[in-house]
Amino acid sequence: MPNASDEATPEPIASALPVSAAQALLALQEVPAERQGRRAALRRGSDLLDRLDDIRHDLLLGDLPLHRLEALAHRLREPMPPVTDPQIADLVQEIELRVAVELAKFGH
Repeated sequence: MPNASDEATPEPIASALPVSAAQALLALQEVPAERQGRRAALRRGSDLLDRLDDIRHDLLLGDLPLHRLEALAHRLREPMPPVTDPQIADLVQEIELRVAVELAKFGH
């Protein structure tokens, strides 16, 4: 007849993760935030380029509505999302500079 001591004993609970493993897990959780910032910056640059293209079309048609310039100026004043990729940050800054130059041409 089996007794209580013959039953399988449960494995001891594993100790807490070492500090380096916990840091690695935290770093992995931060990656999506970096990607979100990168995506938001790319979206911002693309949006600014699209708005510049709309203005170019308006100029070719001979009619530039004031609301387009105001919307572009407003978009430019919005803060740029934080980006860790220096190439993306530089690219968006170059687009923003071009937008600022175009707005200055029209007195905005």
